[in-house]
Amino acid sequence: MAFSNRKTSRCKSNSRLTLSLMTVLFTASFISVNASAALPSDLTYSLEPIVGYEFQKKENPSRRVRVFTYGGRIIAGYKILSAEGEYTLGNSNETFASSSTQIEEKRQTARIGLRSTYSLGSVIDWYLRGGAENQKRHTTTTVSGVITENDSPSKVYPYVGTGVSLKIGMQLSLNASVIATVKDTKDLNQNEYTTTLGVNLNFNTR
Repeated sequence: MAFSNRKTSRCKSNSRLTLSLMTVLFTASFISVNASAALPSDLTYSLEPIVGYEFQKKENPSRRVRVFTYGGRIIAGYKILSAEGEYTLGNSNETFASSSTQIEEKRQTARIGLRSTYSLGSVIDWYLRGGAENQKRHTTTTVSGVITENDSPSKVYPYVGTGVSLKIGMQLSLNASVIATVKDTKDLNQNEYTTTLGVNLNFNTR
């Protein structure tokens, strides 16, 4: 499930969260690169179908929207430092009976970046991630039978995030994560935050 905050006047705590995520991510990546030389050759590749829900915060009117999200992710590299690529589709549908309005949104998100994973136990992993994200949205608004469609411009933004994965089988795991999409480095209050809960099915090729 995901929560996306797009309000232009967000609180300063969101800015501190982004800075903290970025600092931890790049520090861990630096440590990982230096430590990888001492590790055995355990290069792996994995494919992960993604299914889950996101909660997004929207304005006019202010509300939270549940978005069903599905897609896939590929991870290649060492556990301590890997490359990742991700593509997801999200659909939401809202109805406002008081104004005879229906809003349907379809979203495409592609991410490519780096990930560093640390074991917190036999079944729990904690990971940090960061890279570049591309977003594209198509919105259909129906007001009293009149349909208006709008396509948002495709843009690329940097992202940083962290999450926890709980293994419940050899290939199945539950995943909880938060991602900060950095839309303006000069004004961190413009950032978008997404919290996700979902299920991953891991096909590890090695």
